Amino acid sequence: MAKEPYMTPSPIEEFAQAIPTGNEVISLPDLTPEGTIPSVHVLSKQALGLLGMDGEEGPLLAPLLLEGSDPLPLEARGWSLLEHWIPKLTWASSGLTVHGTVLAPVGVRGFAYRLAAKNEGTRAREVILGFQGCWRRLVYTVFRSRALPRIARTGWFDPWTRSLLFEASGGTPLLALALATEPSPDHVQLAFPGEDEGGFRFQLGCRLRVEPGTEAAVTLYAALAPEGDGARTTSVDLRRRSWERLYAETEAWLRRRTFPLEGKLGEVVHRNLLFCYFYAWGRTIDTEDGVLVTSRSPRYYVSAAYWARDALLWTLPALVLIDPPAAREALLYAFSTQWRNPGIHAQYLNGTVLYPGFELDELAAYPVALERYLVGTGDLALLREESVRKVLEGYPEELHRHRGPCGLYATFLDPSDDPPHYPYLTYDNVLAWRGLVACSTFWDWLGEGRRSQAIKDLADHLAASIWRWCVVEGPLGPMFAWAVDGEGHYQLYDNPPGSLQLLAFYGFCAPDDPVFLNTVRWIHSPHNPHFVPGPFGEAGSAHAPNPWPMAAANSLLAGRREALDFFLRAGMDTGCACETVDVQTGNVKTGAAFASGAGFIATAILALAPKAPGGTRSFPPRTSGGR
Repeated sequence: MAKEPYMTPSPIEEFAQAIPTGNEVISLPDLTPEGTIPSVHVLSKQALGLLGMDGEEGPLLAPLLLEGSDPLPLEARGWSLLEHWIPKLTWASSGLTVHGTVLAPVGVRGFAYRLAAKNEGTRAREVILGFQGCWRRLVYTVFRSRALPRIARTGWFDPWTRSLLFEASGGTPLLALALATEPSPDHVQLAFPGEDEGGFRFQLGCRLRVEPGTEAAVTLYAALAPEGDGARTTSVDLRRRSWERLYAETEAWLRRRTFPLEGKLGEVVHRNLLFCYFYAWGRTIDTEDGVLVTSRSPRYYVSAAYWARDALLWTLPALVLIDPPAAREALLYAFSTQWRNPGIHAQYLNGTVLYPGFELDELAAYPVALERYLVGTGDLALLREESVRKVLEGYPEELHRHRGPCGLYATFLDPSDDPPHYPYLTYDNVLAWRGLVACSTFWDWLGEGRRSQAIKDLADHLAASIWRWCVVEGPLGPMFAWAVDGEGHYQLYDNPPGSLQLLAFYGFCAPDDPVFLNTVRWIHSPHNPHFVPGPFGEAGSAHAPNPWPMAAANSLLAGRREALDFFLRAGMDTGCACETVDVQTGNVKTGAAFASGAGFIATAILALAPKAPGGTRSFPPRTSGGR
């Protein structure tokens, strides 16, 4: 029977910079270098995905500068990141220099946008400084984005809070946005949609006199909530707390999460750690629950869903480094809400099935992630949580459902979520072995020696089966096959989201094992039809044939330090992780805004970077796979 063709992502033909920022609640995924904000998004437990507001054909929000009634042009002069996360933009305009800073304060249900105009001339200037924009749609995202039909949209200027208020409802309220300024606005325009169902067009600004050589500023406070009263009162709270306080608190939070890495490598690590933290982990606006998702950016082609592999193998290590309490909460979410369908391809935020199909690596991710967390934090008390114990008891039973006569465990989909040629994948079985070793250790720590030994025996039997069936003769000598059928047939291949280069990292074999070294050499050789040579050359796959940044991270963890050069040169997705890059330019080709992958890349670099406390140095505890 013919195999189903791979479901490959669409390539990005024209690269455009997007500067993501946000916090645990709101995401601003597509801030432009010109300072416009096309959309704002939040996670919703009720909607089981992302809800967002945008202007459809124009920005939701943009800077505004008027002199009299005439708009002054804003010529973009560049942007930078403060503390690796806070965008700062610069414009020039008719003798004025304007700076814009976009701040999403940690722990706040909103964001702030500060504009400061400096008069570079010799005469005083009377200007209106503020913001303009258009709200047209309520957008829903799980994988793809689409406007929600039959949504009631209302908008008004609220005199009590002195804010513009927009609310979307579908029988009951869904999402609201309040916009307020400091100083209080004295220029307010609001145009209601006409018969063509256009958007709410608005201007909100302050009249300022700017003396020569001085600077005047306006701060916009944007607050979100499930309905209007929560949004407008949150805008009041933001103004009371002030720009200075919110900025200082966020700056301090970010600085506490800075590692001793400088230069380009430091930029890559910190940018991607923070991108992972704020875009692969977040809180729902309607329930305030912490949830794990592939990405909170609609720019990622399978965003706003739970993948156990992404969440537990790639995101969790970054959370352990940045915020151990958040990592603990994330694990408990995965082990309770998401364990209801262990090993299933993709799930909604509430744990129900989104995209069916069993994946062995996603099942094995649970105990492997728990081991990673415990090694990084020493929080052994977590083992006594009811949901954790349930996973420890259930993992061997779930594995047994997929055991073949050859002693290996089968999978329906591979780590890129595609059907494999043969059912037994070497990488997946090594990950399953690592999970059994971890469970055996956990039960030993809990004082249940008999159960620990029984699971250790399972791990030993699996290791022997891997060495028996998965080592084959390759063009460079004995090597690990990608997939086998347990009857002597095999496939030579590698897949960056679950690479054979990670077998030593997971402790199955020694880093200098000849079989492993031959495998790594094969992956980087002309014998591998999916290795892409070029200025930004790395391994690709049948799923996405361009070079994967994740493949460069795999190379690092396999001991190929020269792979650091890839991250020193590749722009990826405006500095953030993407699925693949263009081999000539190093810019994103598929899978923009790959938030969970950002965590894997950052922690892989930290594992090898000098003087950096990489969370992978001591993981896993070295345990031989039988050689």
